[in-house]
Amino acid sequence: EGVFLYEAVPHQLTPVVAGDFRLLAGRRGAATAPVNIFFVADLARYDQGPSQPDRSIGDAEVQKGYYYVAAGLIAANVYLFAASEGLAAWFHNCSRDAAATEFKLRPEQRVLYAQTVGYPAS
Repeated sequence: EGVFLYEAVPHQLTPVVAGDFRLLAGRRGAATAPVNIFFVADLARYDQGPSQPDRSIGDAEVQKGYYYVAAGLIAANVYLFAASEGLAAWFHNCSRDAAATEFKLRPEQRVLYAQTVGYPAS
C-alpha cells in the first residue's frame, strides 16, 4: 500500500509515499511478495561532532563500512524473524536509482539493497 520509514524512536512506521512499488525491489517473487524492505543509508545522520569517537567518520569510505555492516546486521535479524514465523526471505539488489526517485529521497540518502519477505513456495 505504500512506502514507510521505520523510526526506531518511537518504534513506528511513518508513511512516506502511497502506491505499490514492489517492482522496484527486483524480479521474480519480489514483485508479488507481501513485504519488501529497502535498506537506505542516510549520510546526514552521521554525527561528526566533538563527541564522535571515530574521528574519520567524515570519510566516505569509512561511512560505507558502517552502513554496509548495519544493513547486513539488520538483514540477518529479518532472516531470523522470517524463519521463526515460517516465512521465506532473501536479500538482493534492487532498482536503486528508480527507488530513490520514487521514494523522494534526499541527495544524501542512498538505496543500498532490498530484502523480500514472503511465503515459501509450496
